[in-house]
Amino acid sequence: MAVDREDSSVMSIANILKSFRYWPRIMGLLWATDAKSLIAIMILNLFHGISPIIVLILTKDLINSITYSWTEGFNVILKAFAILVAFTLLSQLLNLIQSYIESLFKVLLMNRINKLIMEKSVSLSLKDFENSEVQDALKLAQNEAGHRPYQIMQQMMSLISGIVTLISAAGMLIIFRWWMAFILLIIPFTSFYSFLRIGQQEFLVQYNRIPKMRKAWYYSYLMTNDKNFKEVKLYQLGKYLQRCYNGLFKSFYKEDKKIAKKRLSTGIIFQVINVIANVLMMVVVLRSAFLREIEIGTVVALTQTITMTQSNSQALISGILSLCQHNLFLKQLFIFLDLKVSKNDKGKRTDIMEIETVEFKNVSFMYPDTNRYALNNVSFKLKRGETMAIVGRNGSGKTTLMKILTGLYDDFKGDILINGISIRSFNQEALRNHMAVVCQDFVQYELNMRHNIGFGNVNRLERDDELLESARRAGIDDLVDQLPHGLDTQIGRLFDQGSQLSGGQWQRVAIARAFMRKADLYILDEPSSMLDPESELQVFEKFRELIHQHIGIFISHRYTSIKYADHIIMMDQGEVVEQGSHIELMKKDSMYAYLYKMQLSAYSDNDKEEVQYEMVSGDR
Repeated sequence: MAVDREDSSVMSIANILKSFRYWPRIMGLLWATDAKSLIAIMILNLFHGISPIIVLILTKDLINSITYSWTEGFNVILKAFAILVAFTLLSQLLNLIQSYIESLFKVLLMNRINKLIMEKSVSLSLKDFENSEVQDALKLAQNEAGHRPYQIMQQMMSLISGIVTLISAAGMLIIFRWWMAFILLIIPFTSFYSFLRIGQQEFLVQYNRIPKMRKAWYYSYLMTNDKNFKEVKLYQLGKYLQRCYNGLFKSFYKEDKKIAKKRLSTGIIFQVINVIANVLMMVVVLRSAFLREIEIGTVVALTQTITMTQSNSQALISGILSLCQHNLFLKQLFIFLDLKVSKNDKGKRTDIMEIETVEFKNVSFMYPDTNRYALNNVSFKLKRGETMAIVGRNGSGKTTLMKILTGLYDDFKGDILINGISIRSFNQEALRNHMAVVCQDFVQYELNMRHNIGFGNVNRLERDDELLESARRAGIDDLVDQLPHGLDTQIGRLFDQGSQLSGGQWQRVAIARAFMRKADLYILDEPSSMLDPESELQVFEKFRELIHQHIGIFISHRYTSIKYADHIIMMDQGEVVEQGSHIELMKKDSMYAYLYKMQLSAYSDNDKEEVQYEMVSGDR
């Protein structure tokens, strides 16, 4: 999957106009968020648009009523004043109501956008998620799309009210001198192209810096995340990382300053033109008053109308430019939401009662953008009740095999058979319900212990007996008992009152999470990398108990831990170079035996004698 970065970054009038095609989707998004609030906001904005002209007319009537009162009495003034006060109070009340509705609507809209982004993220495959362009699209969606839809809504509403105000104000000027309205409307439109070009440049700057922004975030993450603190401190990386972050920030600031200068200089030029036009028109109005062609109230109304027409025409152009820019940013949200999901499980089999057999048949796999097979023609078969260990040097394909089996990658050659049926025929979610996995890079959930174990089966989160049984099987029942609030104790240091665990304890929690799942196939990828030898032995003993009458696969670098497996696969450069039982492989005296003996060379002489005994007593 690739994000169409080139098309997204081509800045032209045509592309900006194309970006408006998302308006129906934006309106659909706004409508789905809260239709009643949206209607109320639109009505209130229409009132807000016509309100200034009504105030202007009422003010004109009030001033002119002073002249009329000399012959008709003071009541004329009181009546005009009462109407103005009543309308002002009504306008202020409606403004407060509008602010209230909009504040709640904004919260709902941002929540809906975040939900859409999260839903899309979890629907992607691992291949998609590891794509840097997809990560860029996700980052921009998270950074910009959360507030842009609301800003677009506000801008649209402001445009509607601004157009109403502008038409009303221009109408008053047309009655007095039509050419004044024409000049005040045309001047801002002459600035449109200049500000549009600046907006284009600003978008391109923001768009092209996305990879650098992700790197800046990562530098900040390294310095502020507790998991990195020890190494950053011990290796004295803090100042270096700060310099890296500051270097990126300075480059961002330099680009932003350049754009700001262009916007300032362009704004000054057109502001001077506006002021000159404004002054000339004011002179025309004042001269008409001097010649007694208009009343004093009308003078006030016309001078305010000139100012209002000018400011609203400028605001209208500015609003259109902002909408263009918002559209270009919001387009990235829809690009991300429209990413095609690689895997389609519609119509696939869900009738999986139990996994009886797992068979790899000539499976080969190559990671995207590489030309070397991570797996090459791998074949083996496992039946219920059997265990298999996968060993090999780093980069030999052990973890890749696990990713293929669990459906994290699906574009492999050959086939994987579950109960004799191709894995491609099964619904992945249904199949994963029968699997329990401890990943090499397992997650340390900064939540309570209940969730850390219970995430293995979220439907059983409240079953304390099952949670404690899984903890017992993983050998952490004593740990749970010692926690201040048992299963409900906060784990980690990210939130208040958290209890931090050691690396080995975190790993056992991850194993307990896998044990929580009532699975047919258990896969442990480096389940003992953080455990001491005694704990490691306990874990594998519990694992052998757990997978009785199930299928077990575990990946390990510790050869002493896997010698009791029914089958051992030795992998090298993506290929299965040896397979058999521990005794059979020791008798072959090839790569497996060499690595096994090399690992034991650091152990006691008794262990070495055990190796010698195993090699000569192969019939045992």
